[in-house]
Amino acid sequence: MRNNRQKKQTSALLISVVLHGILFGLLILSSLVYHPLEVMGGGEGDGDMMGAVMVDTGSAAQEWGRIQQQKKGQAEKTKKEPEEVIEKTEPKPTVDEQKLEQERLEQQKEQQRQKQLEQQKAKQEAEAKAKQEALEKAKQEAEAKAKQEAEAAKLKAEAEAKRLAAAAKQAEQEAKAKAEQERIAKEKALQAEKAKVEKEAKEKAEKDAKAKAERDAKEKAEQEAKAKAEREAKEKAEKDAKAKAEREAKEKAEKDAKAKADAKAKQAALDDFLNGGDVGGGSASKGGNANKGGSQGSGAAMGAGDGGKVGDQYAGVIKKEIKRRFIKDPSFAGKVCSIRIQLARDGAILGYQRVSGPDDICAAALSAVARTKKVPAAPSDEIYNKYKNPIIDFDLK
Repeated sequence: MRNNRQKKQTSALLISVVLHGILFGLLILSSLVYHPLEVMGGGEGDGDMMGAVMVDTGSAAQEWGRIQQQKKGQAEKTKKEPEEVIEKTEPKPTVDEQKLEQERLEQQKEQQRQKQLEQQKAKQEAEAKAKQEALEKAKQEAEAKAKQEAEAAKLKAEAEAKRLAAAAKQAEQEAKAKAEQERIAKEKALQAEKAKVEKEAKEKAEKDAKAKAERDAKEKAEQEAKAKAEREAKEKAEKDAKAKAEREAKEKAEKDAKAKADAKAKQAALDDFLNGGDVGGGSASKGGNANKGGSQGSGAAMGAGDGGKVGDQYAGVIKKEIKRRFIKDPSFAGKVCSIRIQLARDGAILGYQRVSGPDDICAAALSAVARTKKVPAAPSDEIYNKYKNPIIDFDLK
């Protein structure tokens, strides 16, 4: 846009310079052109007159004819004047009178010639002045025209520049508006898709949670029934053992019965804790508090084989409690995720890290650990120290 304006201004300037050059050239040429004019009045005199600039040949020819007619009329008048004098003066003039008359005639002729020269000079000067004024007027008109054209070109260029700027601004605004509309439409589509996915995931999670809750409730009822049966059986065995001990020997029976009862009570409390306790991380069911109270010495009272069995059972409890919140998906088939957790002495989960496994199944596993918060406390310090940082494997099994 700016280049077009500069080109137009340069063109106008060049036109003005060329016109000025032509005018100056004509002025210089007019100063070099002149026409020698013959002195009127009998061919006397040897002076040359400078001609006017660009003399019109038609006007010059017409003036030349007029001068010839005037010259011819002057000659005829000169011829007639002596006759009239002769007719009027009857006496014959003397030589002095003739000489004086001749001088008078010569003087009159010279005056006439000078007058004609002055008239011719004035005419030439007037013509030169008129032509000079015409040249000056033409120059002024050319300059005015060039200036007008340059101004018009400038105004046109400015108008074009404004038009192009307005068009560019409008195009930019339209492009921005279109881009904003596309962005809004894309954002709405993404939000709708996200809402759809979230809704489907929520419905699936609710459905899975409901099914899992039903399964857990059923399993819990079965475990409670089994624990109740075991407790009743153990109570009956204790009563039978106690009766048998009383029959054998009162003191020995009492001592043996007490030791046996204590051992069985501890085992019953542990079994009740492992099988019938509240696996949600809260308080145990009936017998759970007794287990917590006597768990400190359970490891020492059991043999090596019994301690390992209890430890394995506790590991199973931890795994089972966390896996209750593990949402399974058919896409997890053939995949395993290992998670290491850190437990407090009371069963609270202090932290957890992914050890290995694909992202999808590990995401579900980590979510299950995060929702669990707490597992049942270990029955003894020995078992706690052994299982305070267990690694739990999550799969579809």
